[in-house]
Amino acid sequence: MHTETLAIRISKAERTALRKRAKLEKLSQGDLVRRALRAYGVTPEPEKPKSGYDVIKHLIGSCKGGPSDLATNPKHMEGFGR
Repeated sequence: MHTETLAIRISKAERTALRKRAKLEKLSQGDLVRRALRAYGVTPEPEKPKSGYDVIKHLIGSCKGGPSDLATNPKHMEGFGR
């Protein structure tokens, strides 16, 4: 993620409140401001990481003509690992 610096003017009370809330939430002040921007709808939510299943789910069941009992028939495992 590419970041840039933004300078804003806020009152001492706002600065104190920001510091206290960031400490309470165990976040940096920047992270707290970014969270507020997302909550206000200014920036989109970050995309959630995809699981392996999410990446290949469109392929499941797409193979035609293979043995239907591949996972359960021991004869398909003969010679495997030799």
